[in-house]
This record gives sequence, C-alpha cells and structure tokens, in this order.
Amino acid sequence: MNYKLIVLGILISFHLSAKEIHVSGVNGNDNANGSQRHPLKTINAAAQKAMPGDVIIVHAGIYREWVKPLRGGTDNKHRITYVAAKGEKVVITGSEAPKGWQNVSGNVWKLTLPNAYFKDSNPFGELIYGDWYRSNGKNIHTGAVYLDNRRLPEVFSRNEILARDNNKPSWYAEADDNGGSVLMNIDMYAPFLTDPKQVAVEKGDVIYNNWKHFIFTYLTDGSILHLTSVDFGAGTDTVEYKVATQAKSGKIEFHLDKPDGELVGTTTVTNTGNWGKYEVFKTTLSRKISGKHDIHVVLRAPGSKPEGTTTIWACLPGMKNPDSSDVEIAVRSTVFFPKKTGINYITVKGFTLQNAATNWAPPSAFQPGIIGPHWASHWIIEDNEILNSRCSGISLGRPTYGHAHHPQNQQPEGRIYPEVNGGQTAEQLHEFFEFATWTKEEAGFHIVLNNHIHDCGQAGIVGCSGGAFSVIERNDIHDITQNEPFNGEEMAGIKLHFAVDAIIRDNRIFNTTLALWLDWGAQGTQVLGNLMYKNSYRDILVEVSHGPTLVANNIALSTIFMRSMSQGLAIVHNLALGNFEGFADEIMGGRKTFFYIPHSTSSAGKVTNPGGDWRWYNNLLPDILNPEGKNHGLPVAVSGNVVFTTKDDLAVSNNNDNLLKIPGFLKPKFVERKDGIYLILSENESWRNTNPRKLVTTELLGKAVAPQQEFKNPDGSALRIDTDYFGKKRNIANPFPGPFETPVNGEVKVWPK
Repeated sequence: MNYKLIVLGILISFHLSAKEIHVSGVNGNDNANGSQRHPLKTINAAAQKAMPGDVIIVHAGIYREWVKPLRGGTDNKHRITYVAAKGEKVVITGSEAPKGWQNVSGNVWKLTLPNAYFKDSNPFGELIYGDWYRSNGKNIHTGAVYLDNRRLPEVFSRNEILARDNNKPSWYAEADDNGGSVLMNIDMYAPFLTDPKQVAVEKGDVIYNNWKHFIFTYLTDGSILHLTSVDFGAGTDTVEYKVATQAKSGKIEFHLDKPDGELVGTTTVTNTGNWGKYEVFKTTLSRKISGKHDIHVVLRAPGSKPEGTTTIWACLPGMKNPDSSDVEIAVRSTVFFPKKTGINYITVKGFTLQNAATNWAPPSAFQPGIIGPHWASHWIIEDNEILNSRCSGISLGRPTYGHAHHPQNQQPEGRIYPEVNGGQTAEQLHEFFEFATWTKEEAGFHIVLNNHIHDCGQAGIVGCSGGAFSVIERNDIHDITQNEPFNGEEMAGIKLHFAVDAIIRDNRIFNTTLALWLDWGAQGTQVLGNLMYKNSYRDILVEVSHGPTLVANNIALSTIFMRSMSQGLAIVHNLALGNFEGFADEIMGGRKTFFYIPHSTSSAGKVTNPGGDWRWYNNLLPDILNPEGKNHGLPVAVSGNVVFTTKDDLAVSNNNDNLLKIPGFLKPKFVERKDGIYLILSENESWRNTNPRKLVTTELLGKAVAPQQEFKNPDGSALRIDTDYFGKKRNIANPFPGPFETPVNGEVKVWPK
C-alpha cells in the first residue's frame, strides 16, 4: 500500500472543496478575514476559525506561538490541513529572544526576567519529572538556551557557570519557583502496609509493586491519597512517610475519615536530592489514633510568587552582545498540540517545529511532545523538520494516567479518579489499568511521513497505545538522547508501547542510544526496510511482547542488533552487524503481559514471557550472533541464513546447516558521504544455489504461540516478503539472503533510498 499516494490524494481532495485560510506573520492581522489578500497574523487564530475541510496556508516567517487546534476534521475527505505555503520557510517555535542581557564577566552574560514573562509555565523553574526517569541527583529543567538554533547544555551550579576558565557554551538558571507542579513521590510506610485493594489516588498515579506496598507519583497541589480501613492497632501518635522529591518544599496533611475531615497532623517535606531518593518524614499527631480508619493524605504546594523573578546565566564565548545575536530561550512547553483530546483528522505539513520545553513522556502519564494529537486519531504529520525538544519530538501517546504497571486487580471498586480534562472516563481507565484495553477508534491510525527529527533529549517519536494502527515511514531520526545529564527507560529514536498493527518502515535512525524500542503489546507490528547505525545501546529492543512481530529487510549496523525478552518474532532478510540477545523475561521478574484479539485493542489474556518462538529466515548475520538465544522456553526456527566473518580464512564448516558460512565473505562496511550512506559488500551469486531458500509467507511463519495469531498484514491480508529493501521484486522460487535481492559486490547506496 502506497501511503505517499494516499496522502497526496487526500490533500488533492481537500483543495478541490476546501476553504483556504491564509496566515502571514509579516503582513497579517488577526481581525482580518483570512483571505490571501487579508491574511491572519497567527496560526492559532486560524486554528480557532478552521472547520472540517479547510486548509490553513501559512506564509514565510517565524511564528512564536503554541498552536492549539480547536477542532479537527470528520473524515479523510474533510480534514483540517495546516500547510506551509509552497516554497516558503515557516518556523513555529517555542522560544523567544528577550533583550536585556548584561555581561557578568568574561564570556558570561545574565538575563533577569519577571516570572510573569512565562505564560503557561516557567521552564526555568520546572524540573524534568516522570516515571522511569532518573535525574542522577541534578536539578534538570525543561527549559533551554539556544545559540544559533543549537540547544546549549545546562550546568547545575552558579559557581560552575561563573568559573573564570569557563569557555564552553552552557547555561544555568535560578527561579522563584518550587520546581514545577509535581511535588513529590510517596512510598507508603508505617503504619500503611495494608491490603492494596484499600488504595486509590486522586490527582496522581499509584503503582503497586512487588514488595506489597504502594508508590504514589505525579502528586501535585491538591492530590489526595485515599486509604480505607487502615488498622492503627492499639494506637499511635506518630505516622511516617517515605518521600522523594526535588521540589523545594511541600506539605502533607493527614485527615481522618474523609478528605476534609479532622486534620490530625501536618508534615513539611523538603528536597531529598532526587525523585528516586526516599527519606523518612515523620508526623506527630495531635492525638493518639487507634483501631481502623479511612485515611486521606492531602498534599499542598507553597503559594506561587507572581512577583518573583527568573535569572538565566549563559556562557557565550566570543559573544559581544547577545541582544543583537541569535540567542533565544525556551518559553513554551509545546508547539503544535491540542489542549483537548479527540481532535481528529488533522494534517500538519511542511513546517519547522522547534525549541519546546517538553517534559518527560512515560507510558504511565500524559506524554507531551513538540507536536502531537493528544489522544486523537488519523493525523498526518508530514514533511516537517522537528528539533530541539527537551524531551520528545513527536508524541502519539497518552493523555492521562494509565499503564499496565498500575495495580492490576488492586484498584478498589469505584475508586478510580479520572484526571480533569484527561479525555478518558473512569470506566475507560479501569479497562486500561486492568486489561491494557482501550477503544480502538479513539486514538491511533496516524501517518508520520518523511519528517526530519533530531536533537531531542528523550525520544524522536514516543507513544503509549496512541501509535497503534499507525504508519511511521521515511523519517530521518538522529541525534536523540545524546550527551544528556539524565537517563531513563523511555529513551530511544522511536519508543512505542502497545503498537498494535503499526508499520515502521523505511526510516533512518542513528546517533541515539537505541534506535527502536517496542515495549508491551507489539502485536501485528511490522519493522520493514529501516537503516539503523551508530546507536550506542542497540538497534532494536522488543520487550515483553507476544507477537506476531515482523522484522524484515532492515540494515542494522550497530554493535548490538537486537535484544528480545519477547516471543512471536519473525526476523527475515535482514543484514545485521551486531549480536542478538534473546532470553526469557525472568531477569525482570517474569512479568505477565497482555496479548490481544487479532487486529483489535481488546485484551485476550495475560501470560509470562518465556522467550523463544523466534523465526530466523534468510538473513545475513555475523558469526558472533547466536539466533538460538539463551534460556528461552519456546522453540526457535533457523533456516536460509548466511554468516559473515572478519576473518579471511574461514573454513566452510558449521554444525548448523541452516547457518551457511562462506569463505571470503567479509564483514560489510558502511561509508558516509555527502550524498548519502553506502555499504561495501561482498555478496556471492553462488549463495542462491548453495542453499536454496523459501519465500517467507504467512504459511511459512505459522502462528505466534501466545495469541495464536498468524503473521499477516494489518488489513488481514496474507504476508509475502516478495520485495527487498529497495522495493525490488524477489525471486519467489529462491529468494536471495539479506535485504537485497540482487547480489552486490562493491558499493550500494542505502540512504536516501
């Protein structure tokens, strides 16, 4: 299926019937009618006017705004389309260029701004925060300083920025702020080691962990921890909490029987040094409490300081006057993102989207990005350059709390509290918490096509559930997660949870820690024809999924090709330079994870991940790679693969007839040139006849064990790997091993395709 032609056809149909709304930051006026002669000034003004079928044409300029689409289209023929005028450069940015920099000494300049300068939030007061995020004890902000459109590194003390020998571009900030909206994490402690069915949280997230206690996260001002029937026994006048926070301060109120019931104690919490570093805080109660009580723990933030200031120091070597130079600061948390969920059928095409103070995007909470549908369906994000996100570039992810790490079967009946304006009801959240089930039509079905995504701290593309049934194709993704002061489990070029029936095809991903990470529920997912290299951790990780997952026609040149704690994989016609790490999920405690009714979002069960159920067909592999993996519980099929070596004198001998070793077939090399990426290969026509191979089809691959689902296309049609990396037809009688059907001796250009 040619999605490029579909997109083109959709756009043509729009223009035949659509009303055009023109925007010009140079000549426009938001009180105008939006015609070509009388354009609007801001894109957001057009976004508030646009109706299904309309096309918003944006003319050249830099637009310093957060575009918040008010409504979407109704179907593919009646989209709302945002497009840069043909041949014109349109930048939508989350940064501003304030004036008033003062030289402190040498290369260091200082800028002081009133907190009121920052409208929605102050990124120089807001700390990066989220589940599976590690700050390593540093107060890392969502904000950034940009020099010539490059994000400068943050340092973490005034002494460091003011050091006499400081000649490295960098910045440091201090703000009259508490550190952002998140106050703390609470790991419930004495005397709260109670049955987990007695626990719920309002305005926050609760995780029931393996040690039979509860960790509450994303706690903000007004969050309430509800604990029913806590047994105080003969009585106590002291309660204790384990708390972790990098906020400056917060208060814990201890109420009996109802949230506004008797206040019997208050605790002030101060910075513990890290979001994951827990310290015990004690509350002396106003009286002795005994017996069983419902407890309601209420959190309070210190009052805001609207009259406060923010000071930013920047080391700018050789700079004579930042006011007259290209020095900017992040002021907005996103660039193109609806405030509401359910804004469907939007197209965004041809823009530069940059410089957003995005926060961490885990699968257990709201997932922000420079651009994203905010839990909607059928977006097309095409031909854009997306750069300088503090965390993630494109978000296809969750609008609110919810992930399979929630306390499955532990939430008390009727005690799920949906986030205000979170887009999902208590019933929908219950289905997601308990079964990882969501309504298929409410999110996904996106096309992310031909974008250039780079210089993002966490992920190029991120999404939990909202990336299902989507096509991510021909994107150039690089310089993600590089040289960051933080780390965590959600960092990759592309990181998707529950990517049911998603197609990830023909992308280039390099210079990141991990190119592609498929986590939980990669059922029906296809990874086709991608080029991955210079990724420091791995090219592909498939975690606790049951398949069927197809990995075919890819070129993977990093040190480790793939890690799998999953099953139901078909690894077909790839060229890999790195090793394979395949095993059961016992290393992570033997998690039970979900599988689905085929081509749906309705869970059909939950089982452990014993590893195996892998199919290796017709690949080019290094001699260090062991397709059998280790410590797995399900069978592995290996057939038609060719093994290469770095040794010239490799003998033609191998105990496994399905791994053919060829003398003189040396390790492929890749070369970077100005016009693209080349591989130097030494393939041999004789391989075709030495070890005849079968065409890989649905019939050959069989069914993935856990879901008992065949390897098929998302539309249910039968699978045939009858084309190669370049889309050339394969010899169906005896296909050539690896990603190229025609043997190559010498150089082949692999990017751009």
